[in-house]
Amino acid sequence: MTEFGKLLRIIRINCGDSAREMAKKLNMSPSYLSTIENGKRKIPADMEDLLIRAYNLSERDKEKIRKAMLESSSSVKIDLTDFAEKKKEIILEMSRDEIDDDTFNKIYEIIKNRPKN
Repeated sequence: MTEFGKLLRIIRINCGDSAREMAKKLNMSPSYLSTIENGKRKIPADMEDLLIRAYNLSERDKEKIRKAMLESSSSVKIDLTDFAEKKKEIILEMSRDEIDDDTFNKIYEIIKNRPKN
């Protein structure tokens, strides 16, 4: 089971929902939810939004979901169409693993410590 699957199950159990009830709230079949929970199916791109709409999650929980989705995904698809050129360049450099550790750590600290909306 992936980290995301564990978190999904924790949310479901803490809210007192069965797998069937959670699946209904997320507008998917119980079997599809089970394959996501067990890491046998790719996490849908809109899963974060579905969970946020279906459950009254704290900011901390939302951050846990984002982190677990990233840790549990082997690839990420990003539509760069509407991104400014500088953002595109940063994303591509990071995806190619061409940023040295010192620069990466500086970027990470800036992102981690920025004010949240």
